[in-house]
Amino acid sequence: MRYFIGGFTWDKKSQFDRFIEEGIWENGYEEEKYADLFSQISVGDMFALKSTFVKGRKPNAKSYLRIKQIGIVTDLKSKSSIKIEWIRNDEFDLTDIKWYANTLEEIEINEDIIRIFGAAKKNYQMENYSKLLETNKNIILTGAPGTGKTYLAKQIAKQMIGVKTDEELEKCGQFNFVQFHPSYDYTDFVEGLRPTPPDENGIIGFEIKDGIFKSFCDKALENLIDSEKTPDEIQSESNIESILDNFLADSIENGKKFDYNNDSNQFVIVPHSKKEECFYAKILNNESMERQLVFKKDAIEVLKKANDIKKPTDIQKVINTRFKYQYTFIFLILEQLRDKLNHKGEEPKIKINRKNFIFVIDEINRGEISKIFGELFFSIDPSYRGKKGAVKTQYSNLHNDENEVFYVPENVYIIGSMNDIDRSVESFDFAMRRRFTWIEITAEQSAVNMNLPQDIKERMLKLNKQISETDGLNPSYHIGAAYFLDSNGNASQDIDNVWNLRIEPLLKEYLRGMPDSDVKIKLFKNAFIA
Repeated sequence: MRYFIGGFTWDKKSQFDRFIEEGIWENGYEEEKYADLFSQISVGDMFALKSTFVKGRKPNAKSYLRIKQIGIVTDLKSKSSIKIEWIRNDEFDLTDIKWYANTLEEIEINEDIIRIFGAAKKNYQMENYSKLLETNKNIILTGAPGTGKTYLAKQIAKQMIGVKTDEELEKCGQFNFVQFHPSYDYTDFVEGLRPTPPDENGIIGFEIKDGIFKSFCDKALENLIDSEKTPDEIQSESNIESILDNFLADSIENGKKFDYNNDSNQFVIVPHSKKEECFYAKILNNESMERQLVFKKDAIEVLKKANDIKKPTDIQKVINTRFKYQYTFIFLILEQLRDKLNHKGEEPKIKINRKNFIFVIDEINRGEISKIFGELFFSIDPSYRGKKGAVKTQYSNLHNDENEVFYVPENVYIIGSMNDIDRSVESFDFAMRRRFTWIEITAEQSAVNMNLPQDIKERMLKLNKQISETDGLNPSYHIGAAYFLDSNGNASQDIDNVWNLRIEPLLKEYLRGMPDSDVKIKLFKNAFIA
């Protein structure tokens, strides 16, 4: 890939709008001027539209280069015209940079390439990765150590979600990150039994608890369902949940008592440790009946159909639960709230947008894949996303509804990363492998992704060439660009330190047990240092 920069004014008339609209650039001068340079432009090269100007008076005047638009050359139309896919919209100014005043010039200074094209190039690459992920649902980034696969996974996630910083990514609620290891299993990932806090008698029990991926999918599904609702439906459900929450909070705080089945008994609302999901109803003066669990989602579903509920048995048409007392308590709560449900008030109507949810699995091949995913190997298949890929989990018999199924929503995307050098790649069986699209990140590509200076990039390429030519090694053992970055993500200029502390120890580990390892290390060092 080469980098070119061109003007857009002929005879004092701007061609900028036409170039952008038609997706082209043309040399407006006579055919011979810039012809040699123009002939060197190829499909895939990057091209920027620019203008130059000066601010201030001598001797304090400053020259500026204004980048108006950046794109990728897609076709060579004629000896003076090229087709361009424009990829960057916001213009920016650069100073303290070479005076690129000619109508057409090639940018060859590495620092200038980074300053002019770096951000646009990264955005373009991220868009391509994002398109692959959006189309295939599951991708695995594979390559040699230090090629920035984990970093790239997070960059793709930012692009898909629409945030710019790591902090925004962590706080957006649409991203999760996990690293597989040999002890990681189905109960961590999907669901399993977990101990409960001791009760008043000090007895510890067990409860079914969602794993990290199942919880993530539930959150994504909630957004997907809400995005398909009309503003009226969203407003109604939002009000209903708010009415129920206010009722529960007021009942608990003030110890309110409510009639139970029109007899002398009364019941109260008791908080549950998972107050966002459920609560207890406790009948007073009845030692034979323990407190009864009530799920908020079930209550909300009933409250939404309030006009159709005339008696407790009507609730069975709305929800299905093995906790039979839920029907009675939810009906009694409904009776308390009927007036408020009929006077919900007017609030601004909103529309919830569908969001992308990105789940990153680092070192995906270090876990026992089939054991971790279990029956979800079917649900994550891009062809079976959504309800058609619904399965019963291994603990479905412990759910409130034994017929409850789980599926991976269409708005969930999975990015895995792994090192080629790890032989545990064999843990991927063919059924699981075909559910992912595999993208190799080469060491050379990592140098571009991480904007390594040309001199360091050349050292890395020479070293990797020597690695490829060494018996017993291959490109899976190449050294990636991450080994050349400091703690701030900038290229380290202390080459001796990089060699002594990072690269040489790794290469010695590669060569452990091989003959003539000392000789090979010297060859590596000569290729790197020279």
